[in-house]
Amino acid sequence: MDTTRASLLMRIKDPANATAWRDFDAIYRPMLHRFATLRGLDDSTAEDVVQHCMASVHQHIRSFEYDPSRGRFKSWLRTMVNNRIRNLHRDRHEDEAKTQDFRRSQDREPSPDEAFDKLWMEEHLRHAMEALHKEVGDSTYAAFTAYAIDDKPVEDVCKQYELTANQLYKIKWRLTQRLSEMLKNLIGEDE
Repeated sequence: MDTTRASLLMRIKDPANATAWRDFDAIYRPMLHRFATLRGLDDSTAEDVVQHCMASVHQHIRSFEYDPSRGRFKSWLRTMVNNRIRNLHRDRHEDEAKTQDFRRSQDREPSPDEAFDKLWMEEHLRHAMEALHKEVGDSTYAAFTAYAIDDKPVEDVCKQYELTANQLYKIKWRLTQRLSEMLKNLIGEDE
């Protein structure tokens, strides 16, 4: 987590930088795959979409110049994956659903952009949580997630992890601050 999103994008400009590509892949591959399956693709076709997107990033990243005023990487990636999925649906004539089914699905499903934005945040949060876990160790991380995420009572968490309430509050505050810092470093403050 020592890289910002912009610096990671700069690092992957070098196709030989395997570490940067591994970091990039760990963040974006699961998100793109989940998004594609959310849009109705089976696992195999979703993986094809992911491969297409990753290859496109690889192909275009060398000419990439980071300029937030010209647009965000997130928007470009969302447009690319949406277009690829739309093309697959169009090519397979899957858009010829019954009008009634179409209206019903619109009422309960988020738009592709909303779904992508949600997955964008979830995958970055998952990645930051994994890094946080590695940084603080099993016991501290388990106490934090039990109290701050699973919403277990303070008394139960303190008893299970042999902590005082004050220690648990400090863990929550410290790790929440660290998680916020990690997310800012990962996706920037403008997200």
